Amino acid sequence: MDKKDKDNPFDDYEKLKDEIIIDQVNEIFRTRPENYISALERIGFEYHEEDDYEEMEEKNARPENQNQEELVAYFEGKEDPSEAILMIFFVEKDTERPNLPLIRKYFKEASQKLKELILYGLDHYPNRIDLLSDLAYFHEFGNILSLVITHYTRACLNEMNLQVFTELAEDFCSATNPDGYEALIALRELFEPHTEKRKIIDFLISEEVEAGKSSEAIKF
Repeated sequence: MDKKDKDNPFDDYEKLKDEIIIDQVNEIFRTRPENYISALERIGFEYHEEDDYEEMEEKNARPENQNQEELVAYFEGKEDPSEAILMIFFVEKDTERPNLPLIRKYFKEASQKLKELILYGLDHYPNRIDLLSDLAYFHEFGNILSLVITHYTRACLNEMNLQVFTELAEDFCSATNPDGYEALIALRELFEPHTEKRKIIDFLISEEVEAGKSSEAIKF
C-alpha cells in the first residue's frame, strides 16, 4: 500500500467535518432542546415530520465526562456489573443535566450489559423505584415480562412504607398492563383480608373498575 492510500487528505477532511457536525448537533440538543428544529435547519439539516429526532440524538450522543466514559466502557466491554459502575449509573441519571440520549440508546438496543447492571442493582437494592422503573422501561424493548413481575412482586412484598407500597403497586400495574398481566389481582392474592396492604390493593382495584366504567360511559 503506498503513502497516498494511507494518508488521504480528503478522508481527513471528511472525518473532521463529521466531527464538527456532531459537535454542533450535540450542542443544539443540549442548549436548545425546545427549539432544536430551527437550530438544526440553520446548520443545514432539513426538517421532516416523520424524522426520528430521538434516534438522531442517540446516534450522535457521546460521553461528556469521565463517568459517562466509564459507563460506555462498561456497556461496550466485558466487565461484570459492580457497585462502582452502579453508583456512576445513578449519578449520571440523576444529575441536573443528564446525557439522556447516551443512556437511552442502550435501553433501546436492549443492551445485555444494561440489563445485567439493572438486575445487579435490584439484587442489592430490591425496593428502589428508579431501578424497577428502569427494568420496566427496558422491558419495552427487551421483552422481559417475567423479570418485571418477579422484581415488582418482591418489592411489594418487602416494602413497609405504605405510601411507597402504593406507588410500587401502581407502577407495577402500569408496567405490565400492556402485556395483559393483572398485577393488582395477583397482588391481592398475596395479602390477607383486612391488612393495610390488602386494603390498598382493594382500593386501587375499585378505582380501576370505576375508571373503566367512566371510559365506557363516554363512548359513542
